[in-house]
Amino acid sequence: MVAFGLISAFAPGVIATDQPPLVVAGQTVVVPSGNLRLKAFLWKPNGPGPFPPFSFVTGRVAPTRVTRAGLPMTEAAEKLAPVFLKHGYAFMYLYCRGQGLSADQATFIQDILQREEASKGKEARQHLQFVLATTDQLDDVMAALSFLKTAPAVDAKCIAIKAIPSAAN
Repeated sequence: MVAFGLISAFAPGVIATDQPPLVVAGQTVVVPSGNLRLKAFLWKPNGPGPFPPFSFVTGRVAPTRVTRAGLPMTEAAEKLAPVFLKHGYAFMYLYCRGQGLSADQATFIQDILQREEASKGKEARQHLQFVLATTDQLDDVMAALSFLKTAPAVDAKCIAIKAIPSAAN
């Protein structure tokens, strides 16, 4: 898997095992982002840690508030987590503002962008998308980083985050 190959370059001490990860529901955690309280699932491998964490931050381009790659977001998270756990990584799946478990924290970004395009046109939408990607959405990514730096059993010196880039639509 390409993502693991890239991550293992940053965390050379992590060793893949033949042992299957303990598959349990991710622990729901609260990630402060300004005045918002975003929700995330956090999985950790068996053992005392510390574990290098990988955070998957979604929200910018997901077509709906509750799906990712055609799957319900929770199901997508549950499919991704074991891939990282079996290689010794903690895995956090952050629900960005307005989406999934964080739907009550703000308006969903696609709704904001659609309103902007309907009222001011495609160029205005693209400009707003850039502004949000470099403000609110970036704040959420940085909040995930701050959370992981202080999470128990997480190696704060070796954090990887995959934020879905803004689509050029």
